[in-house]
Amino acid sequence: MPAGKVLVVDDEPQVRNLMEHFLTDRGYDVRLAENGRRALAELDAFAPDVVLLDMHMPEMDGIETLKHLAARSPGLPVIMVTVNEDVETTSQMLQLGAADYVPKPFNLDYLEQAINIQLSVVRG
Repeated sequence: MPAGKVLVVDDEPQVRNLMEHFLTDRGYDVRLAENGRRALAELDAFAPDVVLLDMHMPEMDGIETLKHLAARSPGLPVIMVTVNEDVETTSQMLQLGAADYVPKPFNLDYLEQAINIQLSVVRG
């Protein structure tokens, strides 16, 4: 049984690939999406336990994607991944339903810890 299902949403292929390899090696079932629209399509097909969502993406940014995810799947833990550590933006993300945020460049062990915390909350 996988450690959990993680949807990685990031417009940078290198970041998606890094996260995919890291998380897959640790037993997670991972799906990738290059933008918010693709993430919403994967939501029903994959039914992730946790979403890692980049803040800055073309077309539909992380905030807009977060709004759609929260509306379609209330309670789904979304961890924002962002280079922006602005207090106002972080506050907005949390108010919109983000469970946590991890700053870029990220520490992979910290990222895994954040995922595991959210998985433990979801699984009770």
